[in-house]
Amino acid sequence: MNMGKEDELQRNLALLDVVAKCYGALTDFRQRRQRAVNFYRGRQWSDTVVVNGRPMTEEQYIQQQGRAPLKQNMIRPPLRNIIGQFRSNPVKPLVFARNRTDQQSAEMMTVALESVLFMNDSLNRDARALEEFLLSGNCVYRTSFSLDGARQRAIPRFRAVSANRFFVDPNMEDIQGDDVSVVGELLDLDVDDLVATYAHCPADEERLRSIYAGQIGGVLPLGRAVASAMPSVANPRPASLSVLLPLVPGKCRVVEVWRKECAWRLYCHDFATGSYELRPIADLKVLEQENERRRIKAENLGEAPCLVEFQQQYAPVWRCYHLSPDGHTLYEGDSPYLHGMHPFVFTFYPLVDGECWGLVEDLIDQQKIINRNMILFDFINSASAKGVLLVPEECIPDDYTLEDIADEWARYNGVIKIKARAGAQIPQQISSNALHPGLNQMIEMQLRLMADIGGVHGAIQGKAPTAGTPSSLYAQQSQNSSVNTLDYVASFNQFLQLRDKRLLQLIGQYYTVGHFIGSAGGDYSEAAHYYDPEKVRNVDFDNAIVQGSSTPAFRAMIDDTLLELLRSQHITLDTFLENSSLPFADRILQSIRAKQQNIPIET
Repeated sequence: MNMGKEDELQRNLALLDVVAKCYGALTDFRQRRQRAVNFYRGRQWSDTVVVNGRPMTEEQYIQQQGRAPLKQNMIRPPLRNIIGQFRSNPVKPLVFARNRTDQQSAEMMTVALESVLFMNDSLNRDARALEEFLLSGNCVYRTSFSLDGARQRAIPRFRAVSANRFFVDPNMEDIQGDDVSVVGELLDLDVDDLVATYAHCPADEERLRSIYAGQIGGVLPLGRAVASAMPSVANPRPASLSVLLPLVPGKCRVVEVWRKECAWRLYCHDFATGSYELRPIADLKVLEQENERRRIKAENLGEAPCLVEFQQQYAPVWRCYHLSPDGHTLYEGDSPYLHGMHPFVFTFYPLVDGECWGLVEDLIDQQKIINRNMILFDFINSASAKGVLLVPEECIPDDYTLEDIADEWARYNGVIKIKARAGAQIPQQISSNALHPGLNQMIEMQLRLMADIGGVHGAIQGKAPTAGTPSSLYAQQSQNSSVNTLDYVASFNQFLQLRDKRLLQLIGQYYTVGHFIGSAGGDYSEAAHYYDPEKVRNVDFDNAIVQGSSTPAFRAMIDDTLLELLRSQHITLDTFLENSSLPFADRILQSIRAKQQNIPIET
């Protein structure tokens, strides 16, 4: 091994040590997240207690006392309600240009962005990301331009990254993550996927198999890992993983690290395209040759050459490393994206003094008190008298037994023979209501506290109001309830806006061929559905999140407004049908236009 390889190995081992420290710094966050997941899932007696010096779960301790570990999951309904509100009030991206003359291009980019979100099934992905955000206060997306297996073509994509695999600079203080210097993910790949990703020739395949020889010992002939009796969809995963070892035996652990490094680069300004970029110092000769080619071409055409101006600059650059657990380099290079950043989009809420937690963590104590009261309720109820029959001995005839009396007592129209003596008590049945009235009040109080803490009250849940409640008051109560969860929803929407910004940048970088976009709906002009890369070159775009127009109430309001405009003859029937959401609008519009052009209508 030459000296260069040794230096590279030492650098990679030092980088893996940095990764281990970053991942370890989030151990408390992952443990608190796992506890929140347990309560959300229903494993609400999984906390550990120490009894006589022996640790055990609360469930085991309750079972040792002969009680059933009852639970009433009151944590999941408020989260389902917030997620339901998010689904029923969808948001949509809006792209706008800095220059007023480029608004038509901005509409085209809005259509392209909506198409990318549709192809990535953003509605379901975002709902699950919101669920993670409410559980832990954190959610992570990784953006890329990669192959879509179903469509067999590369598109801008995004996927959720598990909190158990994600690591980031623990010194982060900015909620948008602008101050991080290290970020990455722990990947577990099948050996076939590993070779397909990093090997470019048979020699590379042999090298990769030798590097991971210790991790791919238990694989099937086709290279797929043996994962029996391991964490799966039905089994919980551990809160923390090993940085160097895969979760499933037979997989290959790859550590993807993005680090901000400062180095000398060429700061280039291309006057032909108007673009700015940082390039390696090694590209100096390439740039000089390009400028010479442009001079010769300009002289032949009798024009002034548009050259690439460049100067050396000591600048921060995001650099990517894909490393094996023993320090081998699988891939290394500067950020391939024009935005020059890492591909991760993440948020930590609320990041007070660097700490992060979700809504569930605020509800756990109330949930535990409710569970304890339910167990006490069950214990008192099981220990109380329930229809106990008292039979004085002097009332029992000689030819009768207690079993005979019990059978007759429970029989419909039964007759019991007794010995009646002066002053003797007759058989009687006793039912005891030994439940303390304060127990019910305690449970009701905890339910009210949980509603107050979670911010999800009866009005926003759609519960029927009490008799005599005015509709205006009920609407105000519903609006006030939504304010309690506004911070969570607004923070999550800001996260989606950052995600859309990255996708927008990927569209501008990788969509280099004009094509028709038909999956963005009919809310835009026909010209905006054709993506023309020439129109977006050198245009500065920005984006925002706005309330969507796909809710039933919003569509009904639009249709009513269009109908009034049609009746007042301010718009034509064609305009009404083009903008209406009525299910038969497109068919009628097609029939009208076909009739105007004398085209037979297809049935």
